[in-house]
Amino acid sequence: MYLLGINGSMRKHCNTNILIDAVMKSAKKVNPKVKTKILQMANLKIEPCRSCYDKCSIKPCKCVIKNDDLDMVCNEMKKADAIVIGSPLYFNIPARLTALIERLVCLSYFHQVRGFKEPEPLNDKLCGLIAVSGDGDTLPVLQHLLNFVLFLKMKPIFLKSYPYIGISGQGGYKNSIDEAKTLGQMLVRI
Repeated sequence: MYLLGINGSMRKHCNTNILIDAVMKSAKKVNPKVKTKILQMANLKIEPCRSCYDKCSIKPCKCVIKNDDLDMVCNEMKKADAIVIGSPLYFNIPARLTALIERLVCLSYFHQVRGFKEPEPLNDKLCGLIAVSGDGDTLPVLQHLLNFVLFLKMKPIFLKSYPYIGISGQGGYKNSIDEAKTLGQMLVRI
């Protein structure tokens, strides 16, 4: 199994990454053969969507913008058996993660519009969601991420504690470590 983490924070090794890493370590405890990788959005160049609708996804799930890291991120997401997406609360979510979401949603939309026979590459892919905030409400971030993964037809993992749709690291990460461990176990077992 290959478990991919996407840290949407511009701070590479802080609260969001700590929770993603806890998910990864927990998954490895369940199955030591699990391979893990965390993509740091802070290290990536992701251009914003240019709304070039007449050219978007002419080839299945291929963007015409070639001078950034979108293809690499897409390839990692396609290879993964499950994905964990984490974001801090900024003014909703960080700009680079917003750009990634906009581009992937656009590719997915035009994949459908153009009527390609093959299913979309992230269809039915398991995913877990994480939102972190010093003191603000993380629910809008989780809802935004949930809308994103549902649009891509991914299968989000729901937890048995509030906010159910993902891990809420409200007030930092320390109160959410147990939920992160549970999510890692669930991703491997499902």
